[in-house]
Amino acid sequence: MTNVPPLLRRELNAYFASVLGYVALMFFLLVMGVTFAVVVRYLNTGPTQMTAMKILFSMFWLPSLVVVPMITMRLLAEEKRAGTLEMLMTAPVTDFEVVLAKYLGAVVLYAMMWALTGFYVLIVRHFSGSETMLDLGPIFSGYLGVIVIGQFFIAVGLLASSMTKSQVAAALMSFAVVFLMLIVLNWLTFLFPTGPLGKVFHAVSAFDQMEDFERGIVDVRPVVLYLSGTVLALFITTRVVESRKWR
Repeated sequence: MTNVPPLLRRELNAYFASVLGYVALMFFLLVMGVTFAVVVRYLNTGPTQMTAMKILFSMFWLPSLVVVPMITMRLLAEEKRAGTLEMLMTAPVTDFEVVLAKYLGAVVLYAMMWALTGFYVLIVRHFSGSETMLDLGPIFSGYLGVIVIGQFFIAVGLLASSMTKSQVAAALMSFAVVFLMLIVLNWLTFLFPTGPLGKVFHAVSAFDQMEDFERGIVDVRPVVLYLSGTVLALFITTRVVESRKWR
Protein backbone atom coordinates (compact mmCIF):
# COMPACT_ATOMS: atom_id res chain seq x y z
CA MET A 1 0.00 0.00 0.00
CA THR A 2 3.05 2.28 0.07
CA ASN A 3 2.52 3.00 -3.63
CA VAL A 4 -0.98 4.44 -3.12
CA PRO A 5 0.06 8.00 -2.03
CA PRO A 6 2.19 8.71 -5.14
CA LEU A 7 -0.47 7.14 -7.36
CA LEU A 8 -3.09 9.30 -5.63
CA ARG A 9 -1.06 12.43 -6.31
CA ARG A 10 -0.83 11.35 -9.95
CA GLU A 11 -4.62 11.08 -10.16
CA LEU A 12 -5.26 14.45 -8.53
CA ASN A 13 -2.74 16.10 -10.84
CA ALA A 14 -4.46 14.47 -13.83
CA TYR A 15 -7.79 16.07 -12.92
CA PHE A 16 -6.40 19.58 -12.93
CA ALA A 17 -3.91 19.06 -15.75
CA SER A 18 -6.92 18.82 -18.06
CA VAL A 19 -10.10 20.81 -18.37
CA LEU A 20 -12.27 17.98 -16.99
CA GLY A 21 -11.61 18.67 -13.32
CA TYR A 22 -12.36 22.36 -13.71
CA VAL A 23 -15.53 21.71 -15.73
CA ALA A 24 -16.85 19.27 -13.13
CA LEU A 25 -15.98 21.65 -10.29
CA MET A 26 -17.56 24.68 -11.97
CA PHE A 27 -20.70 22.73 -12.92
CA PHE A 28 -21.12 21.56 -9.34
CA LEU A 29 -20.56 25.00 -7.83
CA LEU A 30 -22.84 26.68 -10.37
CA VAL A 31 -25.72 24.26 -9.79
CA MET A 32 -25.38 24.24 -6.01
CA GLY A 33 -24.85 28.01 -5.87
CA VAL A 34 -27.99 28.72 -7.86
CA THR A 35 -29.87 26.16 -5.77
CA PHE A 36 -28.68 27.82 -2.56
CA ALA A 37 -29.74 31.27 -3.81
CA VAL A 38 -33.20 29.99 -4.76
CA VAL A 39 -33.56 28.21 -1.42
CA VAL A 40 -32.62 31.33 0.57
CA ARG A 41 -35.07 33.44 -1.44
CA TYR A 42 -37.79 30.84 -0.84
CA LEU A 43 -37.12 30.73 2.91
CA ASN A 44 -37.34 34.52 3.09
CA THR A 45 -40.92 34.43 1.81
CA GLY A 46 -42.24 33.14 5.11
CA PRO A 47 -41.75 30.79 8.07
CA THR A 48 -41.01 27.15 7.30
CA GLN A 49 -39.74 24.05 9.07
CA MET A 50 -37.04 23.58 6.43
CA THR A 51 -33.51 25.01 6.60
CA ALA A 52 -31.27 26.10 3.74
CA MET A 53 -28.72 23.33 4.30
CA LYS A 54 -31.39 20.67 4.69
CA ILE A 55 -32.84 21.56 1.29
CA LEU A 56 -29.34 21.73 -0.18
CA PHE A 57 -28.52 18.25 1.08
CA SER A 58 -31.76 16.96 -0.43
CA MET A 59 -30.25 17.89 -3.82
CA PHE A 60 -27.50 15.28 -3.38
CA TRP A 61 -28.94 13.24 -6.25
CA LEU A 62 -27.97 15.80 -8.90
CA PRO A 63 -24.18 15.63 -8.30
CA SER A 64 -24.50 11.86 -8.07
CA LEU A 65 -26.23 11.68 -11.48
CA VAL A 66 -24.05 14.16 -13.35
CA VAL A 67 -20.77 14.85 -11.54
CA VAL A 68 -19.94 11.25 -10.62
CA PRO A 69 -19.98 10.03 -14.27
CA MET A 70 -17.92 13.10 -15.24
CA ILE A 71 -15.13 12.46 -12.75
CA THR A 72 -15.02 8.67 -13.12
CA MET A 73 -15.40 8.13 -16.87
CA ARG A 74 -11.73 8.76 -17.66
CA LEU A 75 -10.19 6.87 -14.73
CA LEU A 76 -9.53 3.55 -16.47
CA ALA A 77 -11.20 3.95 -19.86
CA GLU A 78 -8.80 6.69 -20.97
CA GLU A 79 -5.80 4.77 -19.62
CA LYS A 80 -6.85 1.74 -21.66
CA ARG A 81 -7.55 3.77 -24.80
CA ALA A 82 -4.21 5.58 -24.66
CA GLY A 83 -2.30 2.43 -23.77
CA THR A 84 -0.89 3.99 -20.60
CA LEU A 85 -2.52 1.39 -18.36
CA GLU A 86 -0.12 -1.30 -19.56
CA MET A 87 2.80 1.06 -18.98
CA LEU A 88 1.51 1.81 -15.50
CA MET A 89 1.26 -1.88 -14.70
CA THR A 90 4.93 -2.41 -15.59
CA ALA A 91 5.79 -0.33 -12.53
CA PRO A 92 6.16 -2.13 -9.18
CA VAL A 93 2.52 -1.59 -8.24
CA THR A 94 -0.36 -4.00 -7.82
CA ASP A 95 -3.66 -3.84 -9.68
CA PHE A 96 -5.50 -3.12 -6.44
CA GLU A 97 -3.18 -0.22 -5.60
CA VAL A 98 -3.93 1.34 -8.99
CA VAL A 99 -7.67 0.85 -8.56
CA LEU A 100 -7.64 2.16 -4.99
CA ALA A 101 -5.62 5.26 -5.93
CA LYS A 102 -8.00 6.12 -8.77
CA TYR A 103 -10.99 5.62 -6.48
CA LEU A 104 -9.50 7.77 -3.72
CA GLY A 105 -8.59 10.50 -6.21
CA ALA A 106 -12.20 10.76 -7.37
CA VAL A 107 -13.48 10.67 -3.77
CA VAL A 108 -11.09 13.46 -2.74
CA LEU A 109 -12.27 15.62 -5.65
CA TYR A 110 -15.92 14.90 -4.85
CA ALA A 111 -15.39 15.66 -1.15
CA MET A 112 -13.58 18.89 -2.04
CA MET A 113 -16.58 20.00 -4.11
CA TRP A 114 -18.93 19.50 -1.19
CA ALA A 115 -16.44 21.06 1.24
CA LEU A 116 -16.64 24.29 -0.76
CA THR A 117 -20.35 24.47 0.06
CA GLY A 118 -19.26 25.00 3.66
CA PHE A 119 -19.15 28.69 2.71
CA TYR A 120 -22.95 28.51 2.57
CA VAL A 121 -22.94 27.64 6.28
CA LEU A 122 -20.83 30.74 6.97
CA ILE A 123 -23.22 32.85 4.90
CA VAL A 124 -26.24 31.55 6.84
CA ARG A 125 -24.37 32.09 10.11
CA HIS A 126 -23.48 35.67 9.16
CA PHE A 127 -26.97 36.75 8.16
CA SER A 128 -28.75 34.85 10.92
CA GLY A 129 -26.73 36.83 13.46
CA SER A 130 -26.84 34.05 16.03
CA GLU A 131 -25.12 30.70 16.46
CA THR A 132 -28.34 29.31 17.90
CA MET A 133 -29.94 29.65 14.46
CA LEU A 134 -27.64 26.92 13.18
CA ASP A 135 -27.90 23.31 14.30
CA LEU A 136 -24.47 21.92 13.48
CA GLY A 137 -25.47 18.32 14.19
CA PRO A 138 -27.70 17.90 11.11
CA ILE A 139 -25.17 19.84 9.03
CA PHE A 140 -22.31 17.49 9.90
CA SER A 141 -24.46 14.40 9.44
CA GLY A 142 -25.74 15.82 6.14
CA TYR A 143 -22.19 16.13 4.85
CA LEU A 144 -21.49 12.61 6.09
CA GLY A 145 -24.50 11.35 4.16
CA VAL A 146 -23.57 12.94 0.83
CA ILE A 147 -19.99 11.63 1.10
CA VAL A 148 -20.99 8.10 2.12
CA ILE A 149 -23.53 7.83 -0.71
CA GLY A 150 -21.32 9.63 -3.21
CA GLN A 151 -18.25 7.47 -2.61
CA PHE A 152 -20.30 4.36 -3.35
CA PHE A 153 -21.46 5.74 -6.68
CA ILE A 154 -17.86 6.72 -7.46
CA ALA A 155 -16.87 3.08 -6.97
CA VAL A 156 -19.69 2.11 -9.36
CA GLY A 157 -18.47 4.69 -11.88
CA LEU A 158 -14.92 3.35 -11.61
CA LEU A 159 -16.22 -0.15 -12.30
CA ALA A 160 -18.01 1.13 -15.41
CA SER A 161 -14.81 2.84 -16.56
CA SER A 162 -12.89 -0.42 -16.23
CA MET A 163 -15.20 -2.19 -18.67
CA THR A 164 -14.58 -0.05 -21.74
CA LYS A 165 -12.01 2.05 -23.58
CA SER A 166 -14.58 4.76 -24.36
CA GLN A 167 -15.07 7.58 -21.87
CA VAL A 168 -18.51 8.28 -23.32
CA ALA A 169 -19.58 4.65 -22.89
CA ALA A 170 -18.21 4.65 -19.34
CA ALA A 171 -20.14 7.84 -18.51
CA LEU A 172 -23.36 6.45 -19.97
CA MET A 173 -23.02 3.16 -18.08
CA SER A 174 -22.28 4.99 -14.84
CA PHE A 175 -25.21 7.36 -15.36
CA ALA A 176 -27.57 4.46 -16.13
CA VAL A 177 -26.60 2.50 -13.01
CA VAL A 178 -26.77 5.55 -10.72
CA PHE A 179 -30.12 6.52 -12.26
CA LEU A 180 -31.50 3.06 -11.53
CA MET A 181 -30.17 3.05 -7.96
CA LEU A 182 -31.39 6.56 -7.21
CA ILE A 183 -34.39 7.61 -9.28
CA VAL A 184 -35.96 4.29 -10.26
CA LEU A 185 -35.56 2.90 -6.75
CA ASN A 186 -37.17 6.05 -5.36
CA TRP A 187 -40.09 5.61 -7.75
CA LEU A 188 -40.51 2.05 -6.49
CA THR A 189 -40.90 3.34 -2.92
CA PHE A 190 -43.96 5.28 -4.13
CA LEU A 191 -45.33 2.31 -6.08
CA PHE A 192 -44.88 -0.01 -3.08
CA PRO A 193 -45.34 2.21 0.02
CA THR A 194 -46.16 -0.75 2.27
CA GLY A 195 -45.72 -4.48 2.40
CA PRO A 196 -42.55 -6.61 2.23
CA LEU A 197 -41.37 -5.06 -1.05
CA GLY A 198 -42.05 -1.58 0.28
CA LYS A 199 -39.90 -2.25 3.34
CA VAL A 200 -37.03 -3.47 1.19
CA PHE A 201 -37.21 -0.51 -1.21
CA HIS A 202 -37.41 2.00 1.63
CA ALA A 203 -34.50 0.32 3.42
CA VAL A 204 -32.18 0.70 0.41
CA SER A 205 -33.52 4.00 -0.92
CA ALA A 206 -30.84 6.70 -0.86
CA PHE A 207 -33.54 9.38 -0.59
CA ASP A 208 -34.99 7.81 2.55
CA GLN A 209 -31.53 7.37 4.07
CA MET A 210 -30.55 10.94 3.22
CA GLU A 211 -33.65 12.23 5.03
CA ASP A 212 -32.27 10.67 8.22
CA PHE A 213 -28.85 12.24 7.69
CA GLU A 214 -30.50 15.64 7.08
CA ARG A 215 -32.26 15.38 10.44
CA GLY A 216 -29.03 14.57 12.24
CA ILE A 217 -29.74 10.84 12.52
CA VAL A 218 -26.69 8.69 11.72
CA ASP A 219 -27.87 5.12 11.24
CA VAL A 220 -25.05 2.60 11.00
CA ARG A 221 -27.01 0.34 8.63
CA PRO A 222 -26.87 2.54 5.50
CA VAL A 223 -23.23 3.38 6.22
CA VAL A 224 -22.38 -0.34 6.35
CA LEU A 225 -24.52 -0.95 3.25
CA TYR A 226 -22.70 1.64 1.13
CA LEU A 227 -19.25 0.75 2.42
CA SER A 228 -19.92 -2.93 1.68
CA GLY A 229 -21.13 -2.02 -1.80
CA THR A 230 -17.98 0.04 -2.31
CA VAL A 231 -15.72 -2.84 -1.30
CA LEU A 232 -17.59 -5.16 -3.67
CA ALA A 233 -17.36 -2.69 -6.57
CA LEU A 234 -13.63 -2.17 -6.01
CA PHE A 235 -13.09 -5.93 -5.79
CA ILE A 236 -14.87 -6.49 -9.12
CA THR A 237 -12.99 -3.59 -10.70
CA THR A 238 -9.68 -5.09 -9.62
CA ARG A 239 -10.66 -8.43 -11.16
CA VAL A 240 -11.64 -6.68 -14.40
CA VAL A 241 -8.26 -4.97 -14.53
CA GLU A 242 -6.49 -8.23 -13.78
CA SER A 243 -8.39 -9.98 -16.56
CA ARG A 244 -6.24 -8.19 -19.16
CA LYS A 245 -3.50 -10.69 -18.25
CA TRP A 246 -5.67 -13.57 -19.42
CA ARG A 247 -6.24 -12.19 -22.91
